[in-house]
Amino acid sequence: SAYLEDAIVSVIGQTYPEWELVVIDNGSTDGSQSIIKKYLNNKKIRAFLHPTNMCICKRMNEGIAAASGDFISILYSDDYYLPEKFNKQVKVMQELSPECGVAYSPGYQLDVSTQKLEIVKSIESSGEVLKVLFTDFFRGYINPISPLIRKECLLRYPFDEEIFTEGEAIFFRIAMKYKFAYIDEPLVVMRTHDNNARYAGKQNAEYFATGLNKLGRHVDFPGDMTSYYRRFKGIIFRNNAWQNIRLGTDSQWVRNMLYQSVHSDWRQICHHK
Repeated sequence: SAYLEDAIVSVIGQTYPEWELVVIDNGSTDGSQSIIKKYLNNKKIRAFLHPTNMCICKRMNEGIAAASGDFISILYSDDYYLPEKFNKQVKVMQELSPECGVAYSPGYQLDVSTQKLEIVKSIESSGEVLKVLFTDFFRGYINPISPLIRKECLLRYPFDEEIFTEGEAIFFRIAMKYKFAYIDEPLVVMRTHDNNARYAGKQNAEYFATGLNKLGRHVDFPGDMTSYYRRFKGIIFRNNAWQNIRLGTDSQWVRNMLYQSVHSDWRQICHHK
């Protein structure tokens, strides 16, 4: 609730006029619903105020189904958009063919405790980006609130409701069939603070690992990406194991991650870690 109003205002303040805001409250108990209700006199804002907390992926899919526009942009309640985001991304998408499903850009990271603002690294690739996602992921990821996404992409590849939350993993599926467009300008701000869900390391690693295992079995997965996919999986699982060795005590989970790492890419057994 401390940041929610900033998120809402950042959408209202967009220079692109044809927007709608679908607000989904996932059973919050911190006063967020009272803040949301202050804005419901705006006809461009709709809210779904749920009494209980459920899978975030389910809530995402509800919001996508409720949206009436051709494009979707996701915003978490503790982050915000810069005023030109929609304007610049819609312009790019309107100039490209429908096979381009995503326009994305880098973003800023705002440290709440120090107020330090810095650019977060992103991949910088346009066109077919699945290979780049596999090979350059550790140099910079796609900020999950940065992209403007064709609604048809998220109807074809909805969020996986068997996983509590997917985050940036959704873009691996979209990249199987759609091209991406990179805009070299930060258009969003993500806050870092003590309550960020991104700090739930092992839990988030499990969500990502589950989605990654499913990706290679997807009917749309291109066969010529298999070697890049398996190597990427090997590195991800190896890193998961190493992080938990350093920070945790679940030795069985570590062994499972190491097994999956080597099973995906035998070369990982030679890695010094």
